[in-house]
Amino acid sequence: MTYRNRKLLNLAHDAPCLAAFPHDCTEYKGVEPAHSDWSAFGRGAWHKSADWAFAAMCHTAHITLDTFDRETKRMEWLRAHVATQDWLWSNEKVRVA
Repeated sequence: MTYRNRKLLNLAHDAPCLAAFPHDCTEYKGVEPAHSDWSAFGRGAWHKSADWAFAAMCHTAHITLDTFDRETKRMEWLRAHVATQDWLWSNEKVRVA
């Protein structure tokens, strides 16, 4: 069963755009969760990865990410995912029960 949690995904809307690659950032219009597209994170055919496997990105960065070659896309998504996790934990958006 793939982990789903709307409250967790909604945390992306409070985060800054954490995409490090050059793009015409639209953070001022909001940030969204960009799910992983790796099978290691639960992605399958017509099936999104688990809701914990997201990177906070503006819409432009999210769309731009899909234009990169596979290796660059993976590296840039992973970089943003790690930055997202750091932001979530450092800002106490998530914590250990």
